[in-house]
Amino acid sequence: MRNLIRFLIAFHLLWSGTAFSESGRSSKPLQSGFSEILITTAKPAEWITFLTADAGWEIRHRKPLVSADIKLLELPNQATGESILLANKGSDRGFIRLILLKNIKQDHIRIDDRPWDTGGIFDFNMRVVGLYTLREKLLAKGWHGDSEPIRYVFGPFEVIEWIARGPDGVRIAFIERLRPALEGWPNLSVTSRVFNSTTVVKDMKTSRAFFEKIMGMKPYLTSNKPSDKAGPNVLGLPHNIATMISRDVVILHPEGKNDGSVELLQFVGATGTDYSKRAKPYNLGISALRFPVDNLDQSLKLLSEADVKIASGPIKMTLNPYGSIRIAGIDSPDGVRLELFEITEKGNRNE
Repeated sequence: MRNLIRFLIAFHLLWSGTAFSESGRSSKPLQSGFSEILITTAKPAEWITFLTADAGWEIRHRKPLVSADIKLLELPNQATGESILLANKGSDRGFIRLILLKNIKQDHIRIDDRPWDTGGIFDFNMRVVGLYTLREKLLAKGWHGDSEPIRYVFGPFEVIEWIARGPDGVRIAFIERLRPALEGWPNLSVTSRVFNSTTVVKDMKTSRAFFEKIMGMKPYLTSNKPSDKAGPNVLGLPHNIATMISRDVVILHPEGKNDGSVELLQFVGATGTDYSKRAKPYNLGISALRFPVDNLDQSLKLLSEADVKIASGPIKMTLNPYGSIRIAGIDSPDGVRLELFEITEKGNRNE
């Protein structure tokens, strides 16, 4: 009878998409989506102005970097800097953490890239209301897009999207939902929290295997098709070949959601430069995604068993708003830095 009960429990967990070992620990390294993104920046004032004055965000925490930060970022001891945490007002995740570094040599991760170039993190997504109004403000500050805002249908959604490039060469995909009506975003006044991040991959099969089979993520949405007709497109492909280049897309999340999710994108039939070797956490641009985990040792054990190299850590540190944590970093096949952290003593989330 005991074996039958165990079988039924295991069957239910697998069927529901939740897997645990007999010890009660999760059998996949990630249990939820990312809670924040890191932007390593040379222009923190520009980011702060954009996020607070234009996007409706607020500064939550600001502090000098300490030795634990320096080790996590794989920096020499003489490096110094500052960490600035910003959040959409009322949100408890989807943060942006700015990292300003001094006394080191830095390169840009994707400053000269085109959308079909691979490696590193291509962009992150924010929901927006009044896209055209926000766009006028950003154009006046020197932002620009790979195309004008495009209205299109993606899966079950009709949206207007503008992928814009701002300070440090960072792209943000501003997305305004048209249909169906957006629900469940009470803190969306101008822009929302960060809810998704895209990387352009060299080989979709390899990248999906890493995120699905090793990291334990599940698809939220998949699509693989070219434009329906020649003309403008959100990723800036030449109009006459947009119908020839399929965009293979999969959005992944440990719970199959689109909130803290990772989007993989491959241009089928278009190749470019690979920037994965520049995607280091100390270089300028979108430098990492941070995921909370239930048990860091268990997560790292599972990754080690899958022959995933631990790039940095584990390191003990205090990280607001979470409190005391242990954190470690790994890299995806396309050079995306993923940092996994376990809260060991909770702090004040509003500090």
